[in-house]
Amino acid sequence: MRGFLIGAAMVGLAILVSAKVVRAHAQQARTTELDSTVQRVYGAAIRASDVREARILKLAPGGDDAAVQRALENRLLILHEMSRTPAADPGRDAVMARRQNWSSSWPPGTDLPALMAKCGTTDQALETWFRGELQIAAYLTQRFGQGGDLSGDAKYNEWIADLRRRANLK
Repeated sequence: MRGFLIGAAMVGLAILVSAKVVRAHAQQARTTELDSTVQRVYGAAIRASDVREARILKLAPGGDDAAVQRALENRLLILHEMSRTPAADPGRDAVMARRQNWSSSWPPGTDLPALMAKCGTTDQALETWFRGELQIAAYLTQRFGQGGDLSGDAKYNEWIADLRRRANLK
């Protein structure tokens, strides 16, 4: 009788463990991925949410996720390259002017605070982004002798291609 009770207890334990495993697998199957790393650039992660945020808030050029991701990769490559030399702080007024320029680029009535909230972006994060943009622009002007859009400049494109090669990016 004692052996029967031990055997029954073992079967009951096996059924309990199996049920927990089945529930765990079912819960895993229902799990929704919240975010994923799509690329690493010198240890800095670019997450799917970063690409989405930059696309929705029009912070990086490109209409689709692949183009925005490439722009974010290039931004990190340039910032990494800039870390070799001290970057001048553009100053609060310049950052605020850049933010105002960005704000005015949206159609009238656009609820920018709601868009920022949707993306999880803070005012401080936007200021940091715009400060970085201004520092990059000053660096590129110093390096290439001109500001603005350099995408058509052969020397700039060669330099970006070299930065991408060194970072093992395609």
